[in-house]
Amino acid sequence: MKKILIVIISVLLAPGLSFGAPARIYVPNQGDTGWQTYTYTAGPEGFTGTAGFVVSNAKDNFAYSELLLDNLGQGGGGTNQGFELGDLTGYFLASDSSGTSFATVSTSATAISGNTYTPTQGDFLCVIQGLCSGVPTSGFRNATGQIGTVGSILETAITLAPGEKFSFDWVFLGNDLIPYNDFALFYLKDPQSGAIVFIELLAQIGSPRFPIAAILLLLDGGSF
Repeated sequence: MKKILIVIISVLLAPGLSFGAPARIYVPNQGDTGWQTYTYTAGPEGFTGTAGFVVSNAKDNFAYSELLLDNLGQGGGGTNQGFELGDLTGYFLASDSSGTSFATVSTSATAISGNTYTPTQGDFLCVIQGLCSGVPTSGFRNATGQIGTVGSILETAITLAPGEKFSFDWVFLGNDLIPYNDFALFYLKDPQSGAIVFIELLAQIGSPRFPIAAILLLLDGGSF
């Protein structure tokens, strides 16, 4: 049994997986993360395509959560990276027959906790809302394994040279309750095939199902 678990942990920590990125953040009921900065570094091939941001409900379509964005290293058509035009110029809101994603540009946003967030750069930030009448997000899931129900998706085009960094500031406002573990994530999509080639869960309501540190502690104790 010990041998099997060691193999599993070796795979989880293998080079090339996304554990080098900032760890995803788990928030309690109606919790929020505070401002965070995410940085993606392009590989030796660089990247030209679409950067996407998702906020989604899980299990239900009520009490929508929100994702705040600001200070993008690229995007916005090159002239509206930090939403400083006061609108969504250079960005695309996903839509289908069920509805259209919903996002606004604002000077501030207030969480259920009472925390008020202001822009990290300039005068404006973007608020993406996982509205109950939004776009189906069943193509995404959180770390708990719950599939997205409805939410909103914001996209923008970026081009990265080999080794170039793409960063953005973000806050997740988890406006729902466990076990309705709403979540937010970031992805990169190939514009030709439409395939998602990179995805990173940023935050969700709830807690990790199998914390790696806890498994390592069990192994160290020789319990198997």
